[in-house]
Order: sequence, then structure tokens, then C-alpha cells
Amino acid sequence: MSAIQTDDRKLDAADTLPNHILIDELDSLLTGDDFVRVLRRSSQLAVISSRSDDPSKLVTELGIFSQRSAFASLVSMESLAEVNHPSADRQLTQFLTHPTQMVRRHATWLLGRRALNAASFGPLVDQLALGGMDAMHAHRTLTNWSSTDSQAINTYLVTALAGANDASFRGRLVDLIGSVGQSTELLMRVAGDPAEALAARIAAIGALGERTGSNVQLTLKGLASVDNLIGGHATLALGDLATLKLPIKNQQNSGLRIAQLVLTAGLDEQLSLGGRGDTGGVASLLVSLGEALARRDDVDSVLTIGRGSLADTLSQSNHSADRALDYAMIAVGDHGRPAQTPDSAWEHLPSVKRGLRRVMQQSSPIDVLHLRMADVGTLAGAEVADSLGVPVCFSAAPDPHNVVQSLQSRGELDREKFIQLCSKEHVWFRARLVERLAQRADRLILFPRAKPSELLEVLGIDSRRYGRRAAVVSEGIDVNLIRRAEANYNSYENTDNNGTEAQSDILHQLAHQIPEGRRELPLLLSIGRLNPVKGMERVAKAWASDPLLHAKYNLVIVGGELINPSQTERKVLDDIDLAVPLKGSLRAGLVLLGGRPRADIATLLVATSKGREGCWSKDGLYVDGALKEEFGLALIEALAAGLVVVAPSTGGPPTYVTHDDTGILVDPNADLAAGINQAVNLIEIPGRVNRAKTMVEERYSIEVMASQLVDVYQSEQVT
Repeated sequence: MSAIQTDDRKLDAADTLPNHILIDELDSLLTGDDFVRVLRRSSQLAVISSRSDDPSKLVTELGIFSQRSAFASLVSMESLAEVNHPSADRQLTQFLTHPTQMVRRHATWLLGRRALNAASFGPLVDQLALGGMDAMHAHRTLTNWSSTDSQAINTYLVTALAGANDASFRGRLVDLIGSVGQSTELLMRVAGDPAEALAARIAAIGALGERTGSNVQLTLKGLASVDNLIGGHATLALGDLATLKLPIKNQQNSGLRIAQLVLTAGLDEQLSLGGRGDTGGVASLLVSLGEALARRDDVDSVLTIGRGSLADTLSQSNHSADRALDYAMIAVGDHGRPAQTPDSAWEHLPSVKRGLRRVMQQSSPIDVLHLRMADVGTLAGAEVADSLGVPVCFSAAPDPHNVVQSLQSRGELDREKFIQLCSKEHVWFRARLVERLAQRADRLILFPRAKPSELLEVLGIDSRRYGRRAAVVSEGIDVNLIRRAEANYNSYENTDNNGTEAQSDILHQLAHQIPEGRRELPLLLSIGRLNPVKGMERVAKAWASDPLLHAKYNLVIVGGELINPSQTERKVLDDIDLAVPLKGSLRAGLVLLGGRPRADIATLLVATSKGREGCWSKDGLYVDGALKEEFGLALIEALAAGLVVVAPSTGGPPTYVTHDDTGILVDPNADLAAGINQAVNLIEIPGRVNRAKTMVEERYSIEVMASQLVDVYQSEQVT
């Protein structure tokens, strides 16, 4: 059987391959340029490796194979981690000193599946010192091993702490000591020591919140009595102690009790930080969805969990299932170890789990926890739900698979760049997180596709086995928000008692930024996070590089933090500046409005459609510059506002955008500017606006989505 033939067929649990065929299979991954296949196939081959009839020889062959390159090491390591032979432990430990950091991180992660190996203690603690994803993997591996010999690991960590000077490193060490389960006295001493590093004190206080005993409680009460930062963390730890004593509540009401989680900041009823950082479409969705679910007679309560500061967490520390709609905030990072980037958030997994456990137990009973993202919150949510016996519903999207697919389709990935992508975006680990959650979740939600089963295959799921557990659910929008914006927009024509125009702030700001000589032009509008996957710089480049588009339209980009952008947002802003130079003539007509609350978004969509006398003309267009959208909520909102849309032809948009009628679908490699010019011809098509609005109201309202989800939540589990 050839390697190609093997790759083309599905593998069953009983499949085995001779060692030389398995190596040939791995070799085929080194010669191609399909990196989505690399992710999928390496996982399949790892399962087969566990059944080798000559494991010792296989370890030797894998070791030789891995010496070919760093990429070969990554490809082979999952197989190596599954081989049932002690020599595999030694081989994986050797990777902890590999010159490529991504290889060391991969080994740190995979060693957690193996038996305790004291020779790895030192290199793993070195990984812990790095912070971020590296620290999380080291923490989890050593915590897993502590079930075998917690005393040996604790002794090593306490010794390391005695010699550690870096404040953040001390915090990570104390965090791990708390998880290993030893040294309560040490934790109390660190927590109460004013001379100790702040990061270490906060970590010790958090760990004490999971330990019983009168001395622990006295220590925390003493710290909590002081109105300062340490007192705030001690108050949270006391809350954790209280939840440990809460009895399991029985369901008293007939309706569902739902929790939904997305760890983005500014998650509130107004979505006040919408479009900034990671607060994008999912956050907007959860706000509207929570409201729609809470309005239903068959739902008793909805708890929406987001990310907030220590002050947010303390101010919303009392949660009850008696509230029909409630919001909870979980602090990610602290003043000792801030989590200012997605990478730095991963090392705070222990504190995120404590926060989730606290709010979920306070709000219990919970019938289902709905998870959606491939981030630290989803990992924490899955583990906490498992410990509390709460069923999980997971909305599965091929993320980060889609990012890899988009980059390789544009010819921007080779083996070295793939390693860099894995190192920066944690592609490999996040792909496994999505795949395993999709396989293990009690309920599985899929996005609409022409062939939804294809998504299951990307995630390594046999649709014959999991198909009945999976349901296709379309995301929805708050149509009423758009309709209210339309009604309010018409009222802007009126004047108030002073005779001045009653204009909304967002429209005033938009009008102010359009140059006087361009105030009769319609708008090209694009809304979303300033993240490369959203393609904002692609829209800007298409507009600026086409003289006709630049002459006929003003471009309005909504999203991002413009004053203090994150690193990711700064990169997108730099790319926009490259496409449309700040001091060049092309810059005229480009308006950056930053992230906006959801009511402002609705107003801007309506304004783009209806125009504004003396400011901009009617019949603007909505442009989505992404190479692929898993669904595209902003596109649905634009259709609801009567706009012609320009959307990617891949992912979800083809299921609701009618090409050459309600919008233009643009292939990833096609000219976006040409697609925008095509869209202009659709504006006057008779009945287009009504068709688009009716379609959204009947199929994509938030009420329709809520109804579909309740059916899934209430469905009998199929195993």
C-alpha cells in the first residue's frame, strides 16, 4: 500500500501500518505544501504509531527522521509521543534542548502524555520561565506528573523558587507549586510577605482559594481586610473557598439554564468595546443571543461570561441562576503578570479556571455551557465543565485551519513560515484543541456550508459516528436593532426645540472626517476587528489602487483601537498606511472610526444605504475583505440594512449571498477591486432590497438562532 493510497482513505481504530510505511507517510508530509493536511494527517498517524508491533525500532526510525529538519521534528513528534516504549520518553526529552523554540514547546506539550521523567524537570522549568504558551505547557506537564510523585516535583520547584529573581518567573513557579498540591505553609508565607514579588503573592493567594483549612481562611481574611490590590485578590480567593462548600443544586424549574463564554473584554449589553482588540462578531453575537434566549419561555436563565478587570470581577461577584439574564467577568492576567497579548493569556489558565468555576457554581445548576473559540477560555471552560458535570456544546469552526488554508492558497506559506506561524499563533495546539473538543463535546454546532460534513472531515471526525450529535445552526443578528436604527435615522431630518439638527454622535464624527470636496460621494463601508484575517488592509488597497473606486467612493473602516492599538492592530494599521500613505493624495476620503458599540454599527449601516444630505450620498456598498468567512455576521447586518455586499466566495457567505443579485462573491485569488465595481451594477436591481431583508428576517434573525439552539440543547444525547 503506497503512502498516497493510505492518505486518501479513512482510518479505522483497528488500522495498523508497518513501520516503514508509517515513515513513508510522514515523509510525504515533508514534500508537499498542504499544511492543513500536515495538521490532520500527523494526528491520524500518531494513533497508528501507538499500535506498532516493533515500538523500539519505530522510536529509532522516528529519531533519525526528526534529524532532517525542525519541520521533520514537529511532524514526527506526535507519533513519537504515542509509541508505547520507554525510549520514546528519552527521545522527547532530548527535544527540550532543540535549537528551535517551537520544537521545544511541542516537546513540552507532548511530554504531558508520557510517564514522569525526572531528567525533564530542569528543561521544563526553563520553559516555564518563558511565559505564555510555553509556560502553560510546562505547567500542565508537571501538574500531570504530580499525580505520580508530587513530592519530588514540589521539592524541585521550591528549590527553583529560592534561586529565582525575576518577578514574573516567581509568579509562575508559585502558580505551579499551588497546582502540584504541596506547600500550603509556603503559599501562606508568600501571600503575606510584603517584600515578595507582586506576581508571586497574587499566584499564592489564588492557589489558597482552592485549599481548605482554618489557617488558610484566616490568612485570606486578614489580607482581604485591607483595601488594596492584594485585598481584592484575597476577596476573590475567599469567594473560591466559599464555592468549594456549595452543595450541588438540583434543577427546580422546567426551563433551560444556559451559560455561554467568550473571554473578550467589554462584553456588556451595549458592547461598548465592539471591534477593539478581540471584541468582534462573536462578542456581538453573544450579547444579542443572550437577550433572545432570555426572552423565551423555555429558558430560565442565561449567563454570559466575558473578560474583565479585577474591579469588574469584584463588582459582579454575586451571580444567581434566579436572574433571567446575567453577565459575569473573569480577570485574565493581573498587575503582577499582565495578559496584554493573546499569547500571554495562556499562562493564566489556572486562574481562569478558578474564575469560571466560581461563577458557574454560584449560578448553578447549569444545563449546558456553550463554547466557541480556540483560546484559553475555551480550554478552561471545557475542563471546568467536565469537573462540574456540566454538558458542553461546542460551535466548531476550522480555526486555525482556515488561517493556514488562506495563507497557503496565497502562496505565503513554506515550511519555515509554517513553523513561524505555529510559534506565533499557536496553530498546532489550537488545531488540536478544536479537533478534540469537537470530538468530545456533548453537542456540536456546525456553520452552514454546501457540504457541512466536509467540516467534520477537516476536524478528523467520522460523520457516520458523530453526525447525529452535530447540528447545523445559522448565526443570527438582532434585526430589530437595524429597524430601530432606520426609524431613528429618519428622525434625524427633524430639528429639536433649539432648531439644531438632532444628529447622532457617530454620524457627526463621520461627517466631520470627510473632506469638503468629497461630501457628495457614497460610502464603501467595512466593519470588523483589525486582524489580518479580516482583510481590512486588502479593502484599503483595492480602493486606493483603483482610480475609479477612489474617485467615486469614500472608504469607511470601522474597528480596532486607534489610540493604543495592540500589536496585531498596529500591524493592520501599518499595512493600511502602506496601501494609503498618510501624506499622499490617496488618503483623502479614507475614514477610520475605530471600534464602536453595536448601536453605532447599526446606524452606520443604515447611513451607508440611505445617504446624508450634504455629507455623503445614498447607495453605498458593504465590503468584506477577508479571504474566507466562517459565517459573517456583519454581512448579514449589511443585507438587513439593504446594502449590496461584496463577500468572500469561501466559507459561509455563499449560503446566504445570492451572487449577482444581493451581492458579489469574490474568489480568494480574484481582484477585490473588480468585485466592488461589479457590485455597483446591482444597486438598482428591482426587488433586491426586499429580497435581502426578507431572507435575513426569515432565516438569520437572532430569534431563529435562539430557537434552533434550544432544540439542540434539549435534544437527547446520542453516544
